[in-house]
Amino acid sequence: MAITYENVIQDRVIDSLYTLLADEFSIPIYFDEHKGNHSFLITPGEDTVLSFMQKGQTRSYVLNISYEITSDGEHTKISMKRITEIAERIKRLIMNNIAYSPSSVYKWHDARIEAIAYARNEGILSANLEFVCTSMETL
Repeated sequence: MAITYENVIQDRVIDSLYTLLADEFSIPIYFDEHKGNHSFLITPGEDTVLSFMQKGQTRSYVLNISYEITSDGEHTKISMKRITEIAERIKRLIMNNIAYSPSSVYKWHDARIEAIAYARNEGILSANLEFVCTSMETL
């Protein structure tokens, strides 16, 4: 007999994060690689058990949100301001959705951007944001 399950990381976490970003920004979001002159890339990182219950579990999920812009080889104050503004806006977006239950359907709680790493490499500026949330799954 086949088991029943929910793909929590995809259905609750990745899809919900995609929706939040898509509703807030007019920037393409991908899952395989960056495309165009600017885009987001979402990749799963970790899935860790925090606690077990008789009829469920609580898990921590970590995703990487990468934002890249091309800068034609020049890294100016304007291009740096643009990338830091996107990162700050994402931090606020997640803070405003620390507990996310759209239409009263529980998705996660304790969401946060845990770290941001900025980089530049041959005409590309990037911000890599570590998104962390907790989700409780019941059987």
